[in-house]
Amino acid sequence: AKETRYCAVCNDYASGYHYGVWSCEGCKAFFKRSIQGHNDYMCPATNQCTIDKNRRKSCQACRLRKCYEVGMMKGGIRKDRRGGRML
Repeated sequence: AKETRYCAVCNDYASGYHYGVWSCEGCKAFFKRSIQGHNDYMCPATNQCTIDKNRRKSCQACRLRKCYEVGMMKGGIRKDRRGGRML
């Protein structure tokens, strides 16, 4: 029986091992966009928002903080095939 893995960030079903942790496609894509876009997210509350499957989209700042807390690393990013230049 194959073991079911869950996203370390939001606890949804994990699609695979991404950026150093088991994560879902949503959190994988969010982390990639966040570190490629140099987004300065601001939490409207106290930087302690609960991030789970249902609330992961409610606070980008806390979602990104949790990505780092669970061990996601920038080193796992592949540059795109066109040469990886930032526009």
